[in-house]
Amino acid sequence: MARPKNTKWEIQLHTKAKHAILREYLKAWFPILASGNKRIIYYDGFSGPGNYSGGEEGSPLIALNVAQDCNLPNTTEIVFVFVESNKKRADSLRKIIGQEEWPNNFRNEVYDGESEDFLSNILDDLEKENSQIAPTFAFIDPFGVKGASFSIVKRLLENPKCEVLVTFMNETIRRFGPKIPEHINELIGNPSAAEIIRASDDRDSEARELYQESLRDVVRFVRPFEMKSKYNLFFATNHPLGHEKMKVAMRKVDESGGFRYSDRIDPNQLELCLYHPEKDLAEKLGGKFQGKTVTSEDIFNYVSDDPTFIKKDAIGALKLLEVDNKIQVKDSKKDGTKRRKGAFAKGTIITFHKGD
Repeated sequence: MARPKNTKWEIQLHTKAKHAILREYLKAWFPILASGNKRIIYYDGFSGPGNYSGGEEGSPLIALNVAQDCNLPNTTEIVFVFVESNKKRADSLRKIIGQEEWPNNFRNEVYDGESEDFLSNILDDLEKENSQIAPTFAFIDPFGVKGASFSIVKRLLENPKCEVLVTFMNETIRRFGPKIPEHINELIGNPSAAEIIRASDDRDSEARELYQESLRDVVRFVRPFEMKSKYNLFFATNHPLGHEKMKVAMRKVDESGGFRYSDRIDPNQLELCLYHPEKDLAEKLGGKFQGKTVTSEDIFNYVSDDPTFIKKDAIGALKLLEVDNKIQVKDSKKDGTKRRKGAFAKGTIITFHKGD
């Protein structure tokens, strides 16, 4: 999508899908982080005017309303930081936010300026004070390739309990990459990125792979989501629960039929048909654990690390395997208590049969 010239513009279908992912994830993120921290931060680096020309909510209003609906503990300070470089859009956002009454523990801040400069200054100040930023979810959603360099994403992710959801504009890279190599290198965090992409027969895939590699050098989990051929979302976190919740959020949009997962963890791996995830995962588990005795936790940990499947799929896959007599499940769990038939609670002991 080209950078809009007006203060407000018409929302696009792929933006609605992106916002659906954001909304679903924040429904989980706010309660989880607010329950164990005195202060958490939602950061929106390219926040926009607050709503679209048709009245649809922008990402700042989505975040505020989700948090309000979660009935979060009033002992936790919820800080919302919105940064917008266009003054008219920033003023529009201030006005919209100011029209509503928010909970007393919400702190809303709208800043005029560039997202990268703002984050860099905050992180510099914290480093001088030998402090760390509070647990943060950062939504970094630029229109192009400028203003979201990998160096600032990396600095943020190096702080505990910080996660990012980044819009990666591969369409812009494909069209304009050769003309702006220095910006491409900064965006991806690789001094040779532009040259590698230019030499590739599939610039989109190459750019995605390079960016994913950069993220995986910093965090444990990276989850891409492809919005047709326009751009990709990249979620990055060090936390298994965050990874699980984002996969669940992305799955809901994927199953709408308008968009799809792009499983690029292994570029040679065929994409999985997510409409039969339990069956696909049952086959995968059978191959991975053939002839082994494991616990349900081993299975769930394995699936947690998987880029595609979720815990619900694991439970369904184990049920299929048990019905098909491909696994044997002990009547007693690891702690000696009786296992409930058809359930795979903590400590359930599972033996995978050897293949023929």
